[in-house]
Amino acid sequence: MNHNLSENLKELRSVYEYSQAYVAEKLNISRQTYSHYETGRITPPPESLYTLAKLYHVSVDMLLSDQTLPADKTIKSDNPMISNTDLLPTYLDYVSKPDNKKRLSNLTPHEKQIIFYYSQLDERDQNDILTFMEVKYHNRKEGR
Repeated sequence: MNHNLSENLKELRSVYEYSQAYVAEKLNISRQTYSHYETGRITPPPESLYTLAKLYHVSVDMLLSDQTLPADKTIKSDNPMISNTDLLPTYLDYVSKPDNKKRLSNLTPHEKQIIFYYSQLDERDQNDILTFMEVKYHNRKEGR
């Protein structure tokens, strides 16, 4: 049993605001079995660990980390959107803040990352991004 794995699974599920039933469905297991993963009674098989890592956009190493998330800043992320591993704890803190949690609740993980990165920019850079997106939209609309 990996006590740290169970805590990491609880933390990530909380950050993503997923129910145990939702995660269990993604793993094709019962909610009770998934609950045992979070309590440490059962260690997930390798294929479930891979699916969980993919679901949470992290590496299996991160799931198995001895550090409680998001404290370990050396974790590698499989998600190309968070290529700077030093930013991962900041991102997890950002999406788990009560105000942000509510505001971001209906967004996909990808959309949450876009908003996170945008929020880290100064006003001039934010305006540049908006201008770029507007140009991209119009070019796409015109078939360019």
